[in-house]
Amino acid sequence: MSEQKGSRLLLLSSTEVYGDRERPAEEEQELTPAGGRGIRFAREEQMFLLYERQFGLEGAVARASLLYSGQAREGGKDFLSRIYSDIVSGKEGLQLADDSLQPLHVSDFVDGIERIMEAGKPGVYNIAGSSRISRRHLYEIVEEKNEKKRYIDWVEGMAGAFGDNSRIKKELEWTDFRNLEDQLAAGEIAFARKKEEGRKRKKGRFPAALRRTLENVVVFACFFAACYGSASHSLFSRIDWLTIYVILISVFLGIRQSALAVILAGGAYLYLQNLSILEMTNFYSYAGSVLKIMEFVFLGLVVSYTADMLREELRDAGRELEVCREEYEELKQIDDENVMIKNEYEERILDSKSGFPRLYQVIRRLMVLQPDRIFMEIVHIISEMMHTDTTAVYLVKENSPYLRLANALNEASVQKGKSWDISGLPAVRACMKAGELYQGDVWKGEPAAVLPIHYQKKCVAVILIKSLPYTSQTLYYTNLLKTLSLLLQESVGRALDYETLVREELYVEGTDVLKPEAFRGNVALAREKEEKHLASCCVAQILCEGDWRDGYRAVSEKLRTTDYLGIGEDGRLYVLLNNTGTEEAAYLQKRLEESHITLAVTAVFENSGEK
Repeated sequence: MSEQKGSRLLLLSSTEVYGDRERPAEEEQELTPAGGRGIRFAREEQMFLLYERQFGLEGAVARASLLYSGQAREGGKDFLSRIYSDIVSGKEGLQLADDSLQPLHVSDFVDGIERIMEAGKPGVYNIAGSSRISRRHLYEIVEEKNEKKRYIDWVEGMAGAFGDNSRIKKELEWTDFRNLEDQLAAGEIAFARKKEEGRKRKKGRFPAALRRTLENVVVFACFFAACYGSASHSLFSRIDWLTIYVILISVFLGIRQSALAVILAGGAYLYLQNLSILEMTNFYSYAGSVLKIMEFVFLGLVVSYTADMLREELRDAGRELEVCREEYEELKQIDDENVMIKNEYEERILDSKSGFPRLYQVIRRLMVLQPDRIFMEIVHIISEMMHTDTTAVYLVKENSPYLRLANALNEASVQKGKSWDISGLPAVRACMKAGELYQGDVWKGEPAAVLPIHYQKKCVAVILIKSLPYTSQTLYYTNLLKTLSLLLQESVGRALDYETLVREELYVEGTDVLKPEAFRGNVALAREKEEKHLASCCVAQILCEGDWRDGYRAVSEKLRTTDYLGIGEDGRLYVLLNNTGTEEAAYLQKRLEESHITLAVTAVFENSGEK
């Protein structure tokens, strides 16, 4: 535990610091511990706060409810093990308080700890189970599972210590996926008894090596007796009892006992032939006896070695099978948990306010055929779904490092004015070229996220999210942004395709000048954005000598990508200046006067009323 400034601490506490309550307690409520454990945890939290203040550290407190795991042991210290011990111990006349419990699986608890550590936010979190169960009902379930019934004198208990887990669910997207009652009913909790008696029995066993040797000697005695007794029998004397003995021992007792069997069989053979190993002075005279002993040696070694190899392969196959079974059980458990989590998320998606109904509303708002209206709607959509008020849309001009502001929620959403120079941000330019989401480093002054919009393999616009709250920087919201990017790209592409198809109806042939009806519609949309405080606008008339086409040729190269030229009902040339108010138009007037072009702000379209 470091004492340097900026270090973070985590204290594991318990919901017992809240004392007995009828309703779950929130993190801000006063601590009123009732029992000894609750008092101890409350004191630890007080010492934790003092330590934080003394060393200037930031810390978090995780208050857990009663924990249980997938296994309960007889004599264990957790509450589930104590219940099991009471049931299987055979104790009668127990007197217990029928209180209410709030169990939480240890895996869900660990998941909550990981989320708190990853978030790094100071504060207090209740990591508590979402369901309650009475102690009496829990005893009844365990009794039914173990088929044992104990008489228990139940007395009225206290309410219990309950913690409200809504904060960690909302801020860190945590939830508990395991329910103790369901797991007990499904037989997912394993109960283990003590194994002391088994260990004592193992200690008194006869040594295996000595037992095999005695078995070997007994079998040899039987076969030697058969060989010796049948020596004068016309049929049984033809059976090679000693060879059969060597083969049997080699097959069933292994190579070590096979060596002993070879020695015993060889000695018995020489005894029956009235020979001694010392009398065998040359091979030719005793060739038959030597070959017989070599036959014992060969059969014993080959058969026992082969049998040992087969047994070893069988053991290896058994171990591999056991490993496969364990892996299968682990994978099955993981699959069951994934299915449970999937079902939980499906239920959330179907029931929550941000689920399919919300997604349908988003798609409906984006399925229009005006790029400007799409950009206006997406600003609000991202603001609502990402919980941020710093969203803006910039239009991209090909081969230019300057992006032109189209819409912005407020002044705080704008990145360095109405023109954003990205020449010093190569990472942003690379993501724009590739069409990928860019997540910036806010400590270096970069925006939180940049979402490029592509059309015909070219970036035509970017969605700028200047800052995001920490709760919106999770994998869920990153995937949400990517999904919105796909929807937005599809919508913008469809709108631009539509404009290309109906260009003859919208624009004067051979020019980028809108016809009167189309221009009036763009002005109405600009007025709507101005009313929603997304962008200012004004309409100005271009005064020129001769035909309006002369004015178009003179001014078209001097306007921005966000501005629109159009013809009014009176046949005059007008320009719609987006993101430019009446006062700001004076700068453009001065710049055009240098090229002998006169620009005059007009109120002709002030009350168009069209949308």
